Amino acid sequence: MAELELPSRLFADREEPAGDRVNMYFKLNTIKAVLKALTPEEIDTIRPCFGKLLDVYSKPVFSGKLAHFLLTRQLNVVKRHEIWVVFAGKPVRFSLREFGLVTGLNCQPLPALDRALTKCPPGVTPYWFTLFGGEEYFTGEMLLGKLRRAKALTSEVRVKYACLLLVDGFLCRRSFHMKIPKEHVEMIRDLDVFLKYPWGRYSFDMTMQCIKSRSLNQLAQVTVAIQGFIHALVLVLVEAVPSVLSAVGEITDPESGDEDVFPVISLKLDKVWDLDKDNKVDVLSIIPAPEDVAGLEDCSWPDEVRDPGVEVIMRKIEEGCEFNRGMFVGGLRGVVLPVEPPPRVVNKGKRKVRSKQSGEHLVKGGSSREKKMKVRSGRGRHVHSDPNTSLLGALKYEIDAGLKEARGDVYAHVCVDLKAMELRLERSMKQSIFSAVAEALSARELVKNVVDGVGVGNFDPYSQPPANGASNSLNHANGASSPVNPDNGAVNAVHSVDGASNLTILQVDGSSSASEASNQSEASRDSIDGESGIVSEVVGESDGCPSSEKFKKLVELLEPRFDFEYGGGLVLKETELRLVASSIPPENPQVMDACVTVMRESIFINTDPASVPRADMLTSQFHGSLASMYSKFKKVRRKESFDFDADLLSSLSSRFTSTGRQWLVNIDYLYSPFNIAKNRWIAVMVDLPSHSLSVFDSTANVRRGSRLKPELEFLCEMFPYLVRQVGANDLMLNYPLTPLSFTRHTRITQASDRANTGMLSLLFMEAHAVGGFEKVCQVSESGIRHGAEQLAVQLYEHCCGDIEV
Repeated sequence: MAELELPSRLFADREEPAGDRVNMYFKLNTIKAVLKALTPEEIDTIRPCFGKLLDVYSKPVFSGKLAHFLLTRQLNVVKRHEIWVVFAGKPVRFSLREFGLVTGLNCQPLPALDRALTKCPPGVTPYWFTLFGGEEYFTGEMLLGKLRRAKALTSEVRVKYACLLLVDGFLCRRSFHMKIPKEHVEMIRDLDVFLKYPWGRYSFDMTMQCIKSRSLNQLAQVTVAIQGFIHALVLVLVEAVPSVLSAVGEITDPESGDEDVFPVISLKLDKVWDLDKDNKVDVLSIIPAPEDVAGLEDCSWPDEVRDPGVEVIMRKIEEGCEFNRGMFVGGLRGVVLPVEPPPRVVNKGKRKVRSKQSGEHLVKGGSSREKKMKVRSGRGRHVHSDPNTSLLGALKYEIDAGLKEARGDVYAHVCVDLKAMELRLERSMKQSIFSAVAEALSARELVKNVVDGVGVGNFDPYSQPPANGASNSLNHANGASSPVNPDNGAVNAVHSVDGASNLTILQVDGSSSASEASNQSEASRDSIDGESGIVSEVVGESDGCPSSEKFKKLVELLEPRFDFEYGGGLVLKETELRLVASSIPPENPQVMDACVTVMRESIFINTDPASVPRADMLTSQFHGSLASMYSKFKKVRRKESFDFDADLLSSLSSRFTSTGRQWLVNIDYLYSPFNIAKNRWIAVMVDLPSHSLSVFDSTANVRRGSRLKPELEFLCEMFPYLVRQVGANDLMLNYPLTPLSFTRHTRITQASDRANTGMLSLLFMEAHAVGGFEKVCQVSESGIRHGAEQLAVQLYEHCCGDIEV
């Protein structure tokens, strides 16, 4: 069933339509013309905006046939702003991120432009007349002609012509005779504003909308027209499949249709087809990004939809899965789709005219020439249109457009829901099978225990001394007891056997009673000896088995592709839970948040309220929620009126209600892990009564405190206002609004490896909650492995119940 989760193909494998090419509206010689027209100083002016794009002409030339080849090998995904194509049996993603990597353009979210930047204010001469004089319209070809006579232009006009040509005559071109938008001309009045605009996202959105609007019938045609910059898809393939560079031709050919012939790099498509047939070709499903790429900080889309099929692909990529052709199935056969023959060109004098094909009248909307004739006839002087008819036509257009958009939304959500339902059914089936197997194994162990209890040919398992030799046991078997050694000051364990159950009671120095010991944490964790002040590791479990044995059993129980849910949207995969025993990855905060959730329950949920520390733990999502609001928070004059996220406030209030413990009344300390640069963890503690923020940093030599403080400034400034706005009690409503003071503690254990920073941060938080700062200083790396194994066991038992050994 694993292969069924992957997205299906649009066209069946090896049954794709053999199209001729993709018609594009840009020409690569546009870049060559710009480079010829501008001086080196002028090129340096526009290079921050179009830097990598100016080098595109030196890459392999655009191949319309190769672009058609890729479009017909798409996977059926419902995401609105990305496509996946299959090459050599392996998926390759084409999204805004990949578009920005191959073009070097700014792909940040589109800003809300001031109307004064795109519309000429009253009383001011439109900038159109400054650049183009009395011309009614100007096209990219006209700009190209102007730049070929660049010596007649001033430097400012030359640069602005080049920018308009690159944007409207190359990246965002919708037709061969597309007019330069007057809004762009008015925007370029301020060249800095024009160059800082995210033209990468603007061009990609146009290209992706055009790709998504093409139906299967249109893709099966001999030619298909794509607006925007479809050449980026070919460039992504070159980056994703390094072997494609071996298909570069030795002899360069002129670009077809250019007036100015210049040599370009050609691709030998036969070699590309051979690479696609080879399943052993190396393919990067997601092309890597170099460090510190500008313009790609935020590639998200507010209207993007979730696609479970794409999530499966991403999960398999993270797991290092080797994709093959057999994993992507389904799709239509290209030969069964109705395909129109290419129009026959008839020489009629000096003009080439396309002859009408049979069935042309069936094409929706008719030809473009007929549409133009209808528009012109409607604008004639002697044609008097009925205003009621015009109003009804406009109303019909608006209704049709709304229905089309609604149909797209409904289709996307239905596809997502169906895929999610399929995944839930599969997960439920797996859990049912897992439960049945567990019950069978439990029944087998029960029979074995009964036989052992009767003692038929077997020794008494409880007569053996403990393996670690650190404790003395008092055995009660059916009312019989053995003496206790009271001289040993270590932990005394009392084992009581009644039928098939056993119970371990921990006593420290003989001072703890059975009732007090039963209030110990159910999951194994570090405990602090009240007299010696040494953080000792509790190796006893509620079932009397060492945690190492439980962890070995855990490794056997973990099944591939099994998910563990911890509430609040936290879901860990089997591989993530398995790796907790070695490290908590800083690039995956979900793993840390799941660990915090389980540790918080084991420490702060207790039957005896008097023994619960006056503390609580928060996940790393808490910091992320505040950090995302900090930019708006700084702009507000009256900070008291700032509205925090409703979900954040609701989660805190729900926490108070469910636990019956509130800040400043029952809780003085708040602990939470914090991710630094996605490569290490630190522990952050907020001391509510003293109005301070402390950091437990196990990598103090990496960054000075003066450089670390600005990264936590948002928390110091926003937290007092958050306390007041939550306002669960009078102390919170009157909490001081001055920023929290900042302190970093470096007299603690320093991690020898950054992989240990996650577990050390958790141990710091746990030690301070139980014993204060002195206990934090006594945490060492020696117990990390054991503590991590115990935490992995707790994560598993939280979802699946106790592990029976």
